[in-house]
Amino acid sequence: MTSLRRWTADEVEKLKTMAQKCPAAKIAAELGRGRSAAAVKAHELKLSLRMHRQGNVVGRETCSKLGPAGMDLG
Repeated sequence: MTSLRRWTADEVEKLKTMAQKCPAAKIAAELGRGRSAAAVKAHELKLSLRMHRQGNVVGRETCSKLGPAGMDLG
């Protein structure tokens, strides 16, 4: 049986910070959760995990500038 781990306030904040800036798989890995768990929580918070396009380039640079707690380093 799988035990459910509750979301902490820090994890929710990090999800909010990384949403639309980083790929869903990277967000899930940073949070130590599965992609589906991150997607379900994002849906509950009415967040989209789809990345915004900046011109023709997806904003991966923005994602790489995020620190370990999802804080902007740039």
